[in-house]
Amino acid sequence: MAVSAAGIAIVLLVVWTASSFVPFVPSGVLAALTVLGYAYTTGFTEPGLAVLLALVLASLLASAAELLSGLVSGKLGGASTRTVVVGTLAGIGLLFVIGPIGFVVGLGGTVFLAGLYENAGEPRDAVRQSIYAVIGALASSVVQAVILAGVTAAFALAVL
Repeated sequence: MAVSAAGIAIVLLVVWTASSFVPFVPSGVLAALTVLGYAYTTGFTEPGLAVLLALVLASLLASAAELLSGLVSGKLGGASTRTVVVGTLAGIGLLFVIGPIGFVVGLGGTVFLAGLYENAGEPRDAVRQSIYAVIGALASSVVQAVILAGVTAAFALAVL
């Protein structure tokens, strides 16, 4: 049984969707490259140009959502952009030390401590800022996975 290029592309898109939950995997970018690679193999005849552009843009939007949601949610909670960036870097550092929980501890802990420092005597504000930042960072993976699942389904419908 021969494996088609469309079948390989669909399998890759499923893998990239699942990898949305794996840190440091640029799933949206990989999905966009997969769609473009398939289009290249067909001489850009399949899927159509409008579908191709929509799929690539949606994939890149998924990557942007992944990158920006932690910052946006942190800002909504009242944390400064600098605090959320430093917290994210601390989370990445702890990710290598104690695994995925390290990311949550690093981000949440840093935002909490910065919130305590900035709002002396207001631990509720620090807790709120920390919770917003952590929820936003975790929710970004879900948002990216949902968008990429839609890309996968639309791609499959367009080429099969």
